[in-house]
Amino acid sequence: MERGLLGALPDADRRVVVASAHRRRFARGEVVFHEADLADTIHFVAEGRLAVRRTTPAGDAVTFAVLGSGDVFGELAMLSPRTRRTTTVAALEPAVTLSLAFAEFERLRSTHPAVERLLADILAERVRRLSDHLLEALHVPADERIVRRLSALCDLYGAPNGGRVRIPLTQNEIGDLAGASRPTTNRVLQRLVADGLVVLRRGSVEVPDSAELSRRATR
Repeated sequence: MERGLLGALPDADRRVVVASAHRRRFARGEVVFHEADLADTIHFVAEGRLAVRRTTPAGDAVTFAVLGSGDVFGELAMLSPRTRRTTTVAALEPAVTLSLAFAEFERLRSTHPAVERLLADILAERVRRLSDHLLEALHVPADERIVRRLSALCDLYGAPNGGRVRIPLTQNEIGDLAGASRPTTNRVLQRLVADGLVVLRRGSVEVPDSAELSRRATR
């Protein structure tokens, strides 16, 4: 747990947080919590990847984020012990989180000022991320958003120096992440296939050269 905001804590404070947390393991497909559940814990991702989903007014479940090691979720539960979850989080593969209940996190905040600042940093990161996504949704064409999401997923699933990456998500899930319709997502992916940048598999997408895809996403 050296990555992410928790890794930015001073060593002594990070050790206290990790020692106070409960290590929880989740099997592939297992739900950490459901939308509308009572929100009472914050989770720091230690291993694996998890999907964050929300139900649309039409009743469809939409995947709008994928989390990996170093990420945090459930932080709004630390603002009040009586809030409800706004999303469903499920493991995409075997995953491990370090969880802290509201009362324990409150105790740490009162005794360790760095933990108080950690919560502020977590909330600030959430606002920044939401602002970035809103700006992108308003001003970046769907075609570009899909390529950007694929490139970001390569960073999450692959090695830092590029190379072949397998992304175990469906085309629909990739479209959800980009906020794009199914026909648009299929059209963009087929164009990437024609350009040799992706290979479509059942339930997954392979990127033969993630560095080349990254160049496509940023040009």
